[in-house]
Amino acid sequence: MSLLYSILKPIVRKAIKGSSLHQEESYEEFKQASYDVQKKFRFALPKIKGFEFRDEQLDGFHIIVGKKTGSQPDKAIVYFPGGGSRRWQLPFKSSMKHYISDTGAELWIPLYPLLPDYDLMDETEFTIRVHEKMLKNFKPENIVWLGFSGGADVLMQAGRHMVQKYQDLPMPGLMIPVSVFGLLMSEEAKERMKEIDVRDPLLHWNMFDTMVKYYNPNGDLPQYILGKADEDDYTGFPKIIVYFAGDEVFAGIAPDYEKSFIRCGVKDYEIKVKEGMFHAWPVFTFVKEGRDGEREIIGDIRHFYGIA
Repeated sequence: MSLLYSILKPIVRKAIKGSSLHQEESYEEFKQASYDVQKKFRFALPKIKGFEFRDEQLDGFHIIVGKKTGSQPDKAIVYFPGGGSRRWQLPFKSSMKHYISDTGAELWIPLYPLLPDYDLMDETEFTIRVHEKMLKNFKPENIVWLGFSGGADVLMQAGRHMVQKYQDLPMPGLMIPVSVFGLLMSEEAKERMKEIDVRDPLLHWNMFDTMVKYYNPNGDLPQYILGKADEDDYTGFPKIIVYFAGDEVFAGIAPDYEKSFIRCGVKDYEIKVKEGMFHAWPVFTFVKEGRDGEREIIGDIRHFYGIA
């Protein structure tokens, strides 16, 4: 554990886990909190020397697309930002540079519809339309889906939606969800999450009952959109590498994903639980652990693309 992380961990625990995270008293307060954070966002294309970015709008929403200046990549990484479907936690510019330059891919960052004005089905359908748009320019086997936290859930929702409703649409070649969860879970997963809770500096094991009320206020979303790892259908999923932090409660769900992958015949899967790490750690590259995590993910993508 790096010195900086060892210093930050107890501070974060006190500031965040000790707060009212996902403990809003009413749905109206949840909505207002979402609007407040969204008001702070200002769209702007990144400016990075040696790279060019454009805005690929779709259905009135932005998609940030970046590549090396003057290049014409034949492969693409779709980066689904985290933020719990309430905001977009964009990657740092240094991360954008690494994902592009170290893989030779074009980087797509879809700013998908957010709660509460849109629901999880809206963001899932939007993701499908982004994929259809990309298939006009890229072979499906050259597309990588990468998502962190809430973005990992968007990724998995879209994959499960394809299984249910878009069987003729080819899947991307590789999926990498990092710190994925789903809003529903088995009793066994809850027990495992309780055990991890004392180590998690950010999240509470019992936050999900509250989240379901806010993320599915009308109770009309199908279970596969909400996500229940031990029961969902992953038939036809491509190669998938799932990352969990050892010190996040979501790691308690990992065995349920593995059982379902086996049950559904997913032929090429890997689940990596990183001991001592925190939720979505490869996003936070200002600490060594985050940089190491990002490099490992880029290594996965390079290996998938056949880059030595």
